[in-house]
Amino acid sequence: MPRKGENIFKRKDGRWEARYIHHYENGVARYHSLYAKSYSEVKAKKQAAVSLASTQASLPTRGARSFEELARLWLCDVRMAVKESTYTRYDRAVRKYILPSIGNRPLHTLDSLAVNTFGEALLKGGGAGGNPLSPKTVTDILCVLKAILHFGYQNKLMSNIVDGIRYPKKCKKEIKVLKPENLSTLEKILIRSEDTTSIGILLSLFTGIRIGELCGLLWSDFDFTNGILSIRRTVERITDLTPNATSRTKVVVGTPKTATALRTIPLPSFIIEKLRRFSHLSQQYVITGRDTFIEPHTFYIRYRRFMRKHGMDAYPFHALRHTFATRCVALGFDAKSLAEILGHASISTTLSVYVHPSLEEKRKQMEMLVPCANSLS
Repeated sequence: MPRKGENIFKRKDGRWEARYIHHYENGVARYHSLYAKSYSEVKAKKQAAVSLASTQASLPTRGARSFEELARLWLCDVRMAVKESTYTRYDRAVRKYILPSIGNRPLHTLDSLAVNTFGEALLKGGGAGGNPLSPKTVTDILCVLKAILHFGYQNKLMSNIVDGIRYPKKCKKEIKVLKPENLSTLEKILIRSEDTTSIGILLSLFTGIRIGELCGLLWSDFDFTNGILSIRRTVERITDLTPNATSRTKVVVGTPKTATALRTIPLPSFIIEKLRRFSHLSQQYVITGRDTFIEPHTFYIRYRRFMRKHGMDAYPFHALRHTFATRCVALGFDAKSLAEILGHASISTTLSVYVHPSLEEKRKQMEMLVPCANSLS
């Protein structure tokens, strides 16, 4: 509940409004308002906005001269434009990896060679204890660095050096899918079971939804009349950047990571019939059966315990998504439909990850080629 003096109140239209001092003009406080559907959500928005306003007040006023100053300017610029979870990833990359290495460098001394040398150093020993970082992690860090440098160029604080930045070559990770015998056994167990852990695993196995999306599912997300599941939210644990926070991390419920991850998935008829009796629960979360959610790590522990019990503890949770996608490809799903069901931002992601024709499939395709003369004879 709101406390006296917070300047947070509920409006007549049902929304919550929070007011905060954005800046002072001639000694007079100028307020801004923020809005949300709940008290906790608008309070979190206010805390973030107050923190941002405080940071901006301490920023250099005559342009950035060191990379650290530029990075701080960029973080402030993007904070209100991206999801909170995205911002915390940016902040972590900057503070943990980028600033310790090049934060003190004057902007005029930075060039693509310096950036590429930094990337190579991360690959060799940028992790905890001097261990190498993976090419994927280094690429993510360099993407943040590149965005900062591009921001500096756009604002005429430095020359354009981003074109010469190289990303490390990624090693293709092996996709883990359930073996046919394990899949058959698991399906039989899940179809017979009625507990919420089994329901969650069954949904992931037949829709390919991510664990955060599963933890955020409400029964009201199911349209049993039309046989459709709507993915509208995800649950994740992120770094808590709130000033004076009592914990380093917090759990948030937000929208999925991309616009394409907001999607509707047609459900197989046997799933609809199995779950239809839960339709009266409406505003309860699927996995908990209550009006409170479960965080992904907690459900992952329950999943591993379930799989271990049935002798299949070799499969991480994401193997369910991989298994679903691989089966769809084998059954002849068109790539566009599969990409939309999986919530991929690009169809090329689906094609590169899951569509790998076997030698026999390639042979069949090649046998379709015949000399043009044959059709004329």
